[in-house]
Amino acid sequence: MKSSSRAPLPLLAELANLKTIIGRFSDFSKMPAPQFEPVNVNELVGQVAQLFQAQFTRTGGPQVESSLRLSNSLPMVQADPVLLRRVIENLVLNALDAMPTGGMLTFRTAYVESEDRVVIEISDTGTGLTPEECDRLFTPYYTTKQYGTGLGLAIVQSIVSDHGGRISVKSARNVGTTFRVELAVQAKTASAQA
Repeated sequence: MKSSSRAPLPLLAELANLKTIIGRFSDFSKMPAPQFEPVNVNELVGQVAQLFQAQFTRTGGPQVESSLRLSNSLPMVQADPVLLRRVIENLVLNALDAMPTGGMLTFRTAYVESEDRVVIEISDTGTGLTPEECDRLFTPYYTTKQYGTGLGLAIVQSIVSDHGGRISVKSARNVGTTFRVELAVQAKTASAQA
């Protein structure tokens, strides 16, 4: 068996793992507390991009090109690497769903020195969203997908919030969507502020 025929298996395992996480997180009062440690955001974004590479270049389906635009001057952030990885993976899955005929997926990172924040952006050239859809995206059980649960982005927002960060979305119909996650270099969680 060729190694290329095995490439989708890690992706399928990750997707199954993501579905398990979503099932566990359906009760938001039992969300796991982040286990903070220094995280290299560029490495994490690169790992997620590599994980999905087989899906980007699959034959017989729509082609998705990916572009990594990672800042060279990115400080480490205090974050839970497992939860932060889930955030990025979920945003990539949403981007792929938004590009059923293919397109461009762009990963960007930046450091906003004046706010001591690291920014992660995931952009697609997909179908886009209306302003009304953007307003409701993070509402639990709201979905724009035919088979969606409506929990993915609510969980993403909860994880980002637990890290003392913020998430926003900009979108235009038939142009694409950009999700922006901002994380303080020194995590400021709700429990730490109390």
